[in-house]
Amino acid sequence: MYSSSLIARGVLLCVVFECSLSVRDSLRVRQERSDAERRLPALRLSTLHLQDLCVRVRLSVRPLLANETLKIESSDSETGDSDTLLMWIQSNTVRWISRSSGQPHTAKIQMHDLTSHQAFWTVRYDCFPAQPGSTVSVSVHIHSHELISAYYVVEHTDPVPKASVTVDEHAKRFTVRMQTDQRVRMSLCYKHSHAECSEIIHLHETDSTVNLSFPYLVPCVCVQLWFPGSDSRRNTQCPLKERALPRGDDILSSSSATVRGSVLRWEPLCPADQSDPSASVCWRIHTQNSYCVPAPNASLHGTKLQYNVSAVDRHPQMCVKFSLNGSRRVFCPFESEGRSEWSVMVVPGSLHLHLHLRSSVAASFAAQLCARRGETCSSQGSIVSQRVDEDATEAELSVPFPFLSSGLCVQVWRLDLRGRRIICPDFTHRRWGLITGTALALLAAVTVLVCITCYLVKGITSVWRSAERRPVLLVCSSDHAAHIAAVCSLASGLQGELFVDVRLAQWASSLAQLGPVPWLYGQCQAVQKVGGLVLIAWSPDALQAFLRRTKSDRVVGSEFSETGLYSAVAEEEQKSCDGEWMEKPVESSSITAPVFNAALSCLWTGLHSDGHARGFGLVCFQGLNNNNSSSTYIPKQLRCVPKYCLPKDLSSLIHDLGEPTRAHGSGRCWPRLLSKTLSFFMSRQLVPRLEAGLPGPGFPKSSRKLVRGTKWKTWRQKKRRSKVVSGCLSRKECSKKHTAPELLGAAHTSLKS
Repeated sequence: MYSSSLIARGVLLCVVFECSLSVRDSLRVRQERSDAERRLPALRLSTLHLQDLCVRVRLSVRPLLANETLKIESSDSETGDSDTLLMWIQSNTVRWISRSSGQPHTAKIQMHDLTSHQAFWTVRYDCFPAQPGSTVSVSVHIHSHELISAYYVVEHTDPVPKASVTVDEHAKRFTVRMQTDQRVRMSLCYKHSHAECSEIIHLHETDSTVNLSFPYLVPCVCVQLWFPGSDSRRNTQCPLKERALPRGDDILSSSSATVRGSVLRWEPLCPADQSDPSASVCWRIHTQNSYCVPAPNASLHGTKLQYNVSAVDRHPQMCVKFSLNGSRRVFCPFESEGRSEWSVMVVPGSLHLHLHLRSSVAASFAAQLCARRGETCSSQGSIVSQRVDEDATEAELSVPFPFLSSGLCVQVWRLDLRGRRIICPDFTHRRWGLITGTALALLAAVTVLVCITCYLVKGITSVWRSAERRPVLLVCSSDHAAHIAAVCSLASGLQGELFVDVRLAQWASSLAQLGPVPWLYGQCQAVQKVGGLVLIAWSPDALQAFLRRTKSDRVVGSEFSETGLYSAVAEEEQKSCDGEWMEKPVESSSITAPVFNAALSCLWTGLHSDGHARGFGLVCFQGLNNNNSSSTYIPKQLRCVPKYCLPKDLSSLIHDLGEPTRAHGSGRCWPRLLSKTLSFFMSRQLVPRLEAGLPGPGFPKSSRKLVRGTKWKTWRQKKRRSKVVSGCLSRKECSKKHTAPELLGAAHTSLKS
């Protein structure tokens, strides 16, 4: 069993070897000698079965001389195909070439040393393609002289399988439908010549319908069908041979390019392919997506698919791009050549690219910037050139580039060679470093500018705060703790933050010696003399006292009744208010009531003298007395007096305290605008301090932005207000803290004594 299988394999190898030998050595030349005279030339034709049907030629002819060429021509009358075989002598061997193969071959002359007086050649050529039943004509020529010719009718031989083949170009697939019920063998092959078809797929058993997929859509892909048996004739069908294939990507993908010396040869998969692609030199950039950037004027021109590359820069990254029908393929035939004759190294600098050239031959070089976008690199800027002489192997170029350019590369080339090397240095870190340094410098400059501005604003603010302001005489109108706390908060804020000279009866140490009324008259005269302001803190008690005073003055005919300041409307207002406050007399201390009555008398005097009460002002506190309207109600007779409703009008009060006494509208605008701005920001600082002495729940929404109505804050505000009251009343009179009623009683006792 084992020996029989070995024998079968050996027979198969011999058959394959003999078939390949018949294909490879299809021409044989034998030199013979004969005693008898032989008639020359002699021609004999016969049928030969290889993969396809062929006509074998046996020619007896005299030996060729060194300068002679033997030509054998054949033509098929049925298909119209023709072929030519050329033979000549070279170094005692026969060189021959056929038009169908296109490759030259060599055949040795077989010698037979027989006794004879005449030598002749027997030439056997095995395969001129033919069709069964066709007439083949064969003629033999030496130069232009015809030696012999003959006609031969090809015999009908073994039958071949019949089938229909359809093509799906998009899927690259043949569909073969058999037209016989016998067993058929099938193969998919590339037909390089008439007698040679290299197999891709071989099927021993086939069905009635077979799908054969092939890798490349090229004209020489064929299907062969034959019946089982040795030397069976084959049916070869090439459906794509006569088709026009618009796509060139398969032709390029199946081709190859090799360099031999200074010639680049492009070899398609099908030798009979008449495609003529265009070729150009390009530079391959190794990135995530490899690009081959063509150089300007780098097209290669050749004949018979052979291109001269002697003037091309042979760098491993210098490639050749072939284009055919909109398809492209890049070959890099110089990758195996290793190091080139010159090299360049690019070093990024400050707005310059430094190129270090090194060359083993004397040559001139040039460099230019370019902006790369995909497979293009647009030239920018001027060309910089440099020559490397024979005695110097190194040179340096400096190419300037614009600031913060994106996709910037430099192309370097040798002037006597085709192709440009494109180098894209990775100087992103330098660019980001420059951006970072610029940003840090700008940030430092802005920080310094902000610091200087803050320093100047702080200086201006400190100068503005410490500037001389009009003194203030602050007069309380009620003995209620909330009222006193609010007045004391205002006084301490003006004196502590704005350095205003605030005069308050509760702080005066000389009031006990002089008495309330003389002290008030003296302070009022002193404050108004220097342009100061007398502020009366308005309250329901002040309104009640004002109404009682106006009623008594109206009975006795006071100055107000004589001046006619009262009108019918005022009398109606007075009557409406008498019943509300006259029924609730309020006890007042010996400090508050006399001081307030004296201040009210001074206010009336001012109204009587100029009608405007210049140097006086009224202060109302929002939220006191459970939002009672009487706390902010001002009688009509006093509405010509400036009114400040705190804390809403606190910025206006601060601004008026800093304004000198001059006519309204005089002076420059910028200082007044700056003063108003600083007054606004200063009022924002004093509002929390003033609100600490006021009850939180009674605030309107506009003045409760910093104090949200929570129970915890309300309790804290009450505690702070009690401290403000006790601190205000004990500032000059007491040495330790007491509650508000105790301080009022102590102040009343001291004044009586």
